[in-house]
Amino acid sequence: MTPLPSRPRSRALPRALPRFSGCLALACALLLGAAGPSAATAPHIRLLPVPPGPDDRASAVLDGWVTPFDTTVAREQNGDFTLTVVNTGGVAADNVRVLLDDELDGNSVGSADGRCLSRLDAGSPADLWCELGDLAPLQSVAVEVHAFMSRCVTFDPQSSAPRRHAAAFHWQVDYSDGGQPRSVNGPVPRWSCGNARFRADLDIDPAARRP
Repeated sequence: MTPLPSRPRSRALPRALPRFSGCLALACALLLGAAGPSAATAPHIRLLPVPPGPDDRASAVLDGWVTPFDTTVAREQNGDFTLTVVNTGGVAADNVRVLLDDELDGNSVGSADGRCLSRLDAGSPADLWCELGDLAPLQSVAVEVHAFMSRCVTFDPQSSAPRRHAAAFHWQVDYSDGGQPRSVNGPVPRWSCGNARFRADLDIDPAARRP
């Protein structure tokens, strides 16, 4: 039996991300498995939406999703996924930043193009953060992310079904709408753990949204 890879400790992001047989492209968790459909057929899960106001024409409205290369992820395995964010509102969303955090130290995560960076020190905003720049109305941006999944959460305290799989990462999106800073948490994508099947169901908690 091939031993599990040791937890990466390097703070520097590699220039080229390693490829693994069985890697996924999320989530929280986001992700790798020994088997599953190809990237072309792997399901995606919704990351947002973020409605900042009743009139979408006068505000930026962000929507997003995560597309894994595969449908399962094992604990302490590497995984890849694509993060996509689109502005469906009528004005530009400026300084879009996506924060991901699994509350554990030492995870090596990021993107080859440098838009997503791993935690460098105590001053870093999250385990992983992606600087996606400005998004004009109807503009979208996508980035391929590499993550090390040190854990798979199997209990979600905010869910009425505690046996459902929860994400390994907590998500937050920060941006500026007409000069006003905005931030939103969730909904949280749920990735399957080990050999369990992929789950695409989401809980949207309105109380988690912050203007």
